[in-house]
Amino acid sequence: MTVVGREHGVADVTAVAALMRKSLRSGAVGRMSVPLREVVDEGHGTRFLSMPAVSSDLGLCVNKTGTITDGPGPTVTSVVTVFSARTGDLVGVLDGAAVTNLKCAAVTALVTDRCAARDAGVLAIVGSGVQAWQQYLGVSAVRDITEVRVHSRSREHAEALCKRIRRANGNVRAEVSASAREATDAADVISTATTSVQPLPIAPELPEHVHINCMGAHTTESRELSRSLLTAATLVVEDIGIAVAEAGEIHRRAIDLEALENGRPTGLEGRPTVFSSTGHASLDLITCAHLVAQEHH
Repeated sequence: MTVVGREHGVADVTAVAALMRKSLRSGAVGRMSVPLREVVDEGHGTRFLSMPAVSSDLGLCVNKTGTITDGPGPTVTSVVTVFSARTGDLVGVLDGAAVTNLKCAAVTALVTDRCAARDAGVLAIVGSGVQAWQQYLGVSAVRDITEVRVHSRSREHAEALCKRIRRANGNVRAEVSASAREATDAADVISTATTSVQPLPIAPELPEHVHINCMGAHTTESRELSRSLLTAATLVVEDIGIAVAEAGEIHRRAIDLEALENGRPTGLEGRPTVFSSTGHASLDLITCAHLVAQEHH
């Protein structure tokens, strides 16, 4: 059985976010076996990645494998193989982009629901690619967004995203902003989904109710957000060990998703919050569980 790139919507995002929440609260995520991702760089502009995860609770073993090819912008090609953890049988081969997109939208919904102000209505998106759309889906799944401001290096792409948002919900005002600063000033939720490894021009001092989903490029030395902004905020990550290894020591003081969902964290009040995402194969596995179940129905 093969599942390839079907379009997902808010219902899928809500369902996967709920399954993530259930898996985090029940301890299923903590019981998963999730080795650090393996990256092989052959030295000529292409990197090969492997991200395995096994869950006895969900009965699945998955491995996302892919390539990242350097160029004007990184080009990612990936598939996810899904096996039964009980029998070893191949259950499916899923389109990697479909899994990644749904996972990112769902974890955005999960974290935004815990961190953003309940009455948040203004969303700023910096970026206009595939992940920018996932950010709209994820945030709008858990908050009544009435205004979206989009900034991108390509005004044409930003206009196209705004049109797509307005088609999806005619009650939402979606407009292009001339700069990242203009888009993010006075926004309640900010989503960054770019390939920039230089800090975006976002004010380092934000009101305490603001929540940021930082989903784009990162290294151990840089992110889309300035160090001063990261220092001033409460950081949320999928997994502290992976975040430190891939996005730097500043993430050692972060709250991980398990603590966030089990009600243990302090620091969500009185400071802005930043979801500094580096990805985690446990969330890919949960997303695959949803997609496989949908296929069987």
